[in-house]
Amino acid sequence: MRANGLFGSRASRRRFLAGAGAAGLGAGGLLLAGCGDDEAPVATSTAPEGGASPGSSPTVPPEADIPKDGILRLRQTAPWSSINPWKGLDSGLTWGFYVFDHLFYTPLDTLKPELFLATSLEQPEPTRIIFKLGEGYFHDKPPVNGCRVTARDVKASYETSIKQPGVSTTTFMTQVFAGIEVPDDETVIVKLNAPDARAFTSTALGGVITSSIIPEEICAQPEFMDRDIIGSGRFVFEGHEGGTNFRLRRFEKWRIPGEPWLAGMRWFLIQEQAQALAAFSAQDIDTVGLANVLERDQLVQRHGKDIEIDSDISRSVWVVLTRADGRWADPRVRRAVNLAIDRDEIIEIMTFGEGLKSGIMPPAFASVSLSEQELAETLWKFDPTQAKQLLAQAGFDTSQPIEIKVAALGDNYSKFAQAIAAQLEKNLGVKTNIVTEDFGTWLQKSLYGSEYKDLIVFPTLAYDEPSQYLRPYEKEIGGRPNWARFFDDELNQMIAKSRTIMDEEERFEALKEIQRKAIEKVAPAFPIYVPRTFAAYWYWVKGRVTGRGSFGLFNGRLYIDKRR
Repeated sequence: MRANGLFGSRASRRRFLAGAGAAGLGAGGLLLAGCGDDEAPVATSTAPEGGASPGSSPTVPPEADIPKDGILRLRQTAPWSSINPWKGLDSGLTWGFYVFDHLFYTPLDTLKPELFLATSLEQPEPTRIIFKLGEGYFHDKPPVNGCRVTARDVKASYETSIKQPGVSTTTFMTQVFAGIEVPDDETVIVKLNAPDARAFTSTALGGVITSSIIPEEICAQPEFMDRDIIGSGRFVFEGHEGGTNFRLRRFEKWRIPGEPWLAGMRWFLIQEQAQALAAFSAQDIDTVGLANVLERDQLVQRHGKDIEIDSDISRSVWVVLTRADGRWADPRVRRAVNLAIDRDEIIEIMTFGEGLKSGIMPPAFASVSLSEQELAETLWKFDPTQAKQLLAQAGFDTSQPIEIKVAALGDNYSKFAQAIAAQLEKNLGVKTNIVTEDFGTWLQKSLYGSEYKDLIVFPTLAYDEPSQYLRPYEKEIGGRPNWARFFDDELNQMIAKSRTIMDEEERFEALKEIQRKAIEKVAPAFPIYVPRTFAAYWYWVKGRVTGRGSFGLFNGRLYIDKRR
């Protein structure tokens, strides 16, 4: 696979900026709430003016001149229901980036796996992958007490995680992944049921949660992680206060000598955006995600050159997901909802115009997303008159309100739900009812468990590879029935076949055809827009990695330097 293959030359300038800017913040940009919110992006940043170019590391002074006593202070947007990474997306992602180690990870900019604990990777045949392990140690806590990481730990981590009810695994892990053999302590042999072009992506063996290396003793008793977290990553879990205010400290036996350059990390529960902005201005936290350009301009006016603003077009797509059964089984009803949504107005309401309409594949993945002209004629079409006609033809009962479920994860979630509700009421002549739930209930029951009556709205995660955006169109999602109860054999077979296509250009065309077919069948997941994200940093947060997607969150050379 060629480098930068997903960022095609046919992209417009706006699309190029969307792709080239995607980056990892090293630490500050991780979405602790768990669903790719533009208040707290997963990994979406560009280098500040004069900083490092996308796809590179920043220029830093000699290591001897780097202060390593800094504590990075971050905002937590909502309490967690569990610190167990197998019981919550928020905890799974956070500990996956900071507390646990991995064999490898595949960055967005090259789409080629970069080795972490693994020192070599061989694929002698399409269904067998061999990793050799380097030297790594678990944190010095019972029951493992700093013992060396072995191949048995890797095997137990992969094979146990995909069986956990709280882990949303992918089709690759449930159908293609056949298991792991460990002939010795330093060799991991991954067996596949079939060749798969995504094997090393975040959709497959590189998934942050499923690839987190956890001691086999703890894999045998996952409930242990309800109380404490033990990994072999850059930071040691110190404690928390009822699912909030987490504390991490540097792991002194980390496999990369001298790293991490931070002494630790602290999270502070600040649920309201106004309070977060005030905390940032008071220098109580080192970075804050900004909801819009107005907040950016206000901070710049207040603090000037003492802060840096990172910006990008996100890969996190705001989505409206209808059901596909009951009164939503008629595709005319689903199409009516999509025709009633004015995406331009939504972008203006949500971002003051700082966003882009999105196809099924977001604009960042230019080589596999459909053209703007094609989308304008299909998915993006806005026609309230036709929408009302379709509802009438389908016999839809407009006297019954349409329920919209949303997670309680900040102002933008409720704002998006309200904007969608207002447009449906205005353009379809229906009543709506917004139901807000805590994130754990919303994720596990309403989304994963399909316990929503009519519509559910959310932003996707900012994925590092495009096939993940097709998950809502598969018959089975991570071992569970399709969330919307949308079961289509033709689409499912097309998606499955695309995974076996090793030729890049041929696979890209197959992905486009899948999107066209999903639109034709009025598949119930309707992408609306991707926002431009903004994050403010005090000048002393140094060493951020840019242009590499979520890979930048593994950065061990982020540091705090308040010297001018």
